[in-house]
This record gives sequence, C-alpha cells and structure tokens, in this order.
Amino acid sequence: MNSSKLDNFLREHTFYEKFLLSKVNFNDTNSLRGFIKNTSFDENIMRKFLIFDAESVETFLSNPTRPLNNKTILNMTDDITFVCHPRFVKTPEHHHNYVEMIYVYSGELHQIVNGEKICMKRGEICILDTNVLHSIDKTSENDIIINCIMSKKYLDDILISRLSQNDLLSSFFIHAIYQSEDYNDYILFKSSESKEVPKLMQTILCEYFDKRLCSNEIINSYMIIILCELLRIIEKQTNSENYTLLKNTKITDIIIYIQNNCETATLASVAERFHFHPNYLNSVIKKFKGNNFTFILQEAKLKKACFLLKNSDLPVIEIAKNIGYENISFFYKIFKKVYGCTPAEYKKINLPYKK
Repeated sequence: MNSSKLDNFLREHTFYEKFLLSKVNFNDTNSLRGFIKNTSFDENIMRKFLIFDAESVETFLSNPTRPLNNKTILNMTDDITFVCHPRFVKTPEHHHNYVEMIYVYSGELHQIVNGEKICMKRGEICILDTNVLHSIDKTSENDIIINCIMSKKYLDDILISRLSQNDLLSSFFIHAIYQSEDYNDYILFKSSESKEVPKLMQTILCEYFDKRLCSNEIINSYMIIILCELLRIIEKQTNSENYTLLKNTKITDIIIYIQNNCETATLASVAERFHFHPNYLNSVIKKFKGNNFTFILQEAKLKKACFLLKNSDLPVIEIAKNIGYENISFFYKIFKKVYGCTPAEYKKINLPYKK
C-alpha cells in the first residue's frame, strides 16, 4: 500500500458511516434490516473501525451508544491496533482500559479531555492514559482521525525498556501501566508544523493496513521513532518545571532499579545509587509516581510476591523473606489489604494457572 492508496482507504466510508449518512431510524427494525441487506459490507474497510463486529451489526446499529454505557470501550486483546474514528457522529464521554494515541490525519478534531476543551489540527497528536475521561465532537467528511490503541502489555514489553532515556514519555507510560486507577493524564503534542510526523505516521499506517513479512517488527520500530520524535517536539514547546525535572532525572531507571532490588532497597541506598539526597529523591518519585518511595517499594515487593506465589513452590514464609519481609505478620497484613486475600489463598486461587 502506497500513500495514495492509503489516503483513499482512510477516506472511504465504513459501513457505520454509511448508516449515519443514510439517516435511517435505528428504532425502525424493518428500515434497519433493509439498510443492512442493501448496503455493501466491505470487510477490508471494516478493519478501520473496531466498535462492532460483523456478527452484531444489527444489535449495534439499533443501539450505537451501548458500548459506552460503562464509560469504557474496547477490551484490548491485541498489543497495538490502529482504527479510524467514525465520522458524522458525536462520541459521548468515556474512558479506556488502554492507552490511546489520537492522530489528526486530515481536518481537525474537537474534544473535551478531563473537562478541558482541546482543538487539534492536522498533524497533531494527543496521548491519553488509561483512565482519562474524554468526549469527541461530531466530525465531518474531511476529518480523518486515527486512533492508535496500545495495551498495557505492549507498553510494558516494548516501549518502557526502549524509552528508558526519554523520561517524559516513559514516566507517563509507567503511570498508565502501574497507577491507572489514580492517574488520568494526557499529553498534547503541537506537531502540526512537523515534517517528520506525517511521514512516519503514513509509513506505519501503510504497514498496518497492508501487512506483509515482518510488518509487526516494522510497526514496533516505527512506534519508537514516532514517540522519540514527539519527545523532541514537546521539548521545544515547553520549558516547564516538570519537563526540566524529568529531563535531568531518570525516573525510569530509578523505578526499574527499585523493582529489581526490592529485597534490599532503601530510600538511602537508592538515593546513593543515583547520587541524590534522600529527601529530594522521595520528592521526585512522589511528583511523577503520585506516591512516595515507601509505597513504590511496597508495590514492587508485592508484585514480586504475586509472581512467586503463582510460579514457584516456595512456602509463603520463604517468599516473604525473599522479597525482604522478616515480619511475616506484617507481610500477611499488607498483602490482604492490597489483594483482599491472604498470600496462601492467593496461591491456591492461582494454582490451576501455574505452568
């Protein structure tokens, strides 16, 4: 697929857009079924649109806002997915269980994010984390909006390690992966003047919608390049205190170090490792993780405890010592507080899934 074919593909109406333009009354069952019967259903074009599948067309068209009833849409299964936002309809307020990158391929986009009105121009990108509330105004024929949907697994496995030196984005993704219940932020990139972003997005979309040998590897590689290019753009557009602190402090390295050394890590030892005063390190972690060092360390220990409970035959008391808890009663207390069950119960519940 070349750039010309991509443009034609993105502008062609999906089945749902044809329905919206037809002005068929979705409450009239006969008219609805007549529309479905007499309208072409191009599965290739349907790849652009992910809200409903072929087996539930009538169900969806009779109640098109149903997927938004719980304020969340799309239970992510794929690592990364590109879809076109449907034109000619307003999208009510909702949030996602995945990280979403919105790219304005053509036209413009008006949305409200966490109560703030945002107008995006052609070429601009906005990244929303897993809990941010947003709604989108009705779009027109020329408003081609691309949604790049990234699962937490994809971010954890692919992006975090590759972006370890780019802390503005990596700390954002760490929030999205590990702190999704408390963190609901977004980043708007004023990339409309960029010459690189449209070319990179065009290439990755051609690769995604016309997959060939090694397409997944190419897509993953281009995502890294795109995000690095966005980091350069936002470096120019802001001189805020947050960015300066992020640029000079490798938050990702610190978090990964705590996770890898949770058995013995202390605020003093981590501060010494990264050449910070302990109080300053604690303030940096709290600023970008939303919680202090003690909470982050405990979170890392419990995460490792869960892994060992599910994937080893070690007794609970050995697991507690393995992650740095000598006081077994305290370990049981905080584990039950976080997970709602004792370590022994957790191990029993997850026993069937052990490999």
